[in-house]
Amino acid sequence: MAKERVTVCVLRCAPGDVPEAIGAAMAPYDYNRDVAAGGPEVETWWDYWRIEGGGCEFRVVAGHEEGPRLLRETHTLSGKARDLPPSLGDGGPRGLLDLETPRAQAAAEARRAFEAWQAFASGYPPVHPSSHFWARHFADPEGYPRMQAVEDYRTQPALVALADLPELKYLVGGDPAARLVGDLGAHVREAADQALTTPALLPHLDGHWLVIAGLERCRYINDYLDAVTPDTIVVRVLYHG
Repeated sequence: MAKERVTVCVLRCAPGDVPEAIGAAMAPYDYNRDVAAGGPEVETWWDYWRIEGGGCEFRVVAGHEEGPRLLRETHTLSGKARDLPPSLGDGGPRGLLDLETPRAQAAAEARRAFEAWQAFASGYPPVHPSSHFWARHFADPEGYPRMQAVEDYRTQPALVALADLPELKYLVGGDPAARLVGDLGAHVREAADQALTTPALLPHLDGHWLVIAGLERCRYINDYLDAVTPDTIVVRVLYHG
């Protein structure tokens, strides 16, 4: 079992009542719950939880940093004090959470990396992604051994030159020939969609725990958060499951 985070949405309530509302939403997925005879079978996901963004906090709308309805856990699970800047919070009413800035920043970074790699790689022979060499290896493991595949990928002229440019290498990341190709618009949209996701979403409308995996579900969580009412409480929850 491991610690993960889920974005939980509950109906408007007083700040002091939020933990109880979250608890009610999380209850069907309690590993330690009492299951009555004949009751519905629900997959188990957690054995304890707490409000805490821990690296995926929400940005607060500028000018509302001191809003009394914002949620900020003061200590980590281990008891260490958290030093959250006023611009961040673990959750609160949707209308007080700035979702656009993180998405815009992620989109701009993705665009910059894509365009930088395309401009750089255009000065060299075409670069093959690592999957190209692994496919050759798996098709003929003895004739094209693993070490040869690694070497052939690594020694492509563009990647050799990239190794001497640490800032550009950091910007474009690993295997840019696989990631930074295709449609720029789709690449930018994907980055924006991933900026706000957590491994799971627990919406207030149907209470069905949704594991976020793949681009379609990343897009769903963004569309969902954009559609909820401004007074819907949206919270990052740390759980052990």
